[in-house]
Amino acid sequence: MTQDRPFTMGFKQALQYGIDYRDFEKVRELPKGVELTAIAGIWGDYSNLRCLFVTADGIKICRTVFNRLKYWVPEIEKYGKEIVVGERFIVSIPHGIH
Repeated sequence: MTQDRPFTMGFKQALQYGIDYRDFEKVRELPKGVELTAIAGIWGDYSNLRCLFVTADGIKICRTVFNRLKYWVPEIEKYGKEIVVGERFIVSIPHGIH
C-alpha cells in the first residue's frame, strides 16, 4: 500500500495504481467489529465516491457515499474526502446520517 498517493482519484488513475473498484465487494454499510484499512476513494459519475477498504483477512470492501451527503461515511463518522490511505477504522458504535 502506497501512502504517498492521494486517497481520492479517478477510475483511470486508480487502474494505474493497480486498483480496480470492481474487484471489491459492494456493501451498503461497513461491517461492525472488523478492522478496515483505507485503500482508495474512486470518483464515480459526478455524484458518488467509492471508498475502498480491505480487512486483515484480505477481504476487499467498497462503500459508496454520495455528494448529496457531502460524501459522509456514517459508520466511521468521517467524510470520504478526508480519509487517508492506510488509515484504519473499526466500526463499533451505532451510527447515523449527519
